[in-house]
Amino acid sequence: MTIRTTTVVMNKFKYFPMLVLYVVLMGGATSNIPAQAGESKALLIADNQSLSQSDIDKVIAFYEWAFAVKFTPEQRNQYKSIKLNDFSSDPEGTRKDFDDIISTYTQFLAKNEEEQSQTRQAFNAEFIKELRKLPSDAEAKLLLSIYDSAHSQTASNNVDNSSKGVGDISSIVGKWVWARTGSSTYSNAGTFVGSNGSRFTYQFLPNGTVEYTGIMNIMSGGCSQQIFKSRTGKVSLSGSTMTINWSKATFTRDFSCDRANNYTKTLPAEKETYQVRFKTDLGQKQLCLTGKDETCYSPTN
Repeated sequence: MTIRTTTVVMNKFKYFPMLVLYVVLMGGATSNIPAQAGESKALLIADNQSLSQSDIDKVIAFYEWAFAVKFTPEQRNQYKSIKLNDFSSDPEGTRKDFDDIISTYTQFLAKNEEEQSQTRQAFNAEFIKELRKLPSDAEAKLLLSIYDSAHSQTASNNVDNSSKGVGDISSIVGKWVWARTGSSTYSNAGTFVGSNGSRFTYQFLPNGTVEYTGIMNIMSGGCSQQIFKSRTGKVSLSGSTMTINWSKATFTRDFSCDRANNYTKTLPAEKETYQVRFKTDLGQKQLCLTGKDETCYSPTN
């Protein structure tokens, strides 16, 4: 069986995180993005590929969802002009970009509001960083200007919130998640084989207990390797310093192409210390933990 790997990305952008991960881990479901009447006629046709106004409207709808902002008529026209130029230069690549975004976005619209909010948070955290690495790219400049204009006040709020103390254990009670996705692998018949992705969850309970689960899925050719870790511990807060005394952990490795060497291990107990702060992104409070590096987690049920 021939395997091909496709990444849900814009050709110009390295990452297009989060959307596929939620569709894969939470179960694929579909809904429809309604096409606007009278706008399905192709604007351009080349190399057996076509691009319509409806296609452009759907991709703009995705960015409006992701950035939580409405494009102005001028911004819509600018984006349309950029994508028509892209299509003229690379009809097949541009068509595939549109199909990937529309397909994944359509599936995600079937999720509930909380799941959509979590994905929006994580998507923007990675995608905006990539846009800032492309200062001379017309599409990146336009999307970044739209995002920055809409969220300049939020960015200011983040600075203020990051300096505030965390408080006692009650301030972090709940479930917090961080997730990311990468490429997806399909068979030559178009059947989904697997996707690269990670999802890490902390759940802090009122009695000072913390539960952690982490899952990583790594694709290599037609093989899938899944790594899973779970552990529980006791947590304490002193100002902005968090200390967790972990009990023994369970660590599992499952490799589809080497079943004989799969295993489950018990890892020793350990103590970890983090610096903790809250920040606000797109109106939602996030819990940021800093050990060697900082990772910010979004609330979930």
